[in-house]
Amino acid sequence: MRANEIQTTEMQQIKSMIIDTVTQRDAFKTEMELWYQNNPKLHYPNMKNLILIDATLSKLDSFYKKLWDYHNAK
Repeated sequence: MRANEIQTTEMQQIKSMIIDTVTQRDAFKTEMELWYQNNPKLHYPNMKNLILIDATLSKLDSFYKKLWDYHNAK
């Protein structure tokens, strides 16, 4: 974060949600990797959850960027 960067409470909350979502995503990716090592010919059963987490992360990132641009773009 730059010294003169504006960080609203909402932006801080979104940033925290992004961190939590990335943690969940990393856990699913690790789980998926282990799943395919043990079940190479089967479909990963939590793929829908991983796709949902990826979509959530994308929306959070976009929302954060819009807020950042609104408060910090010159």
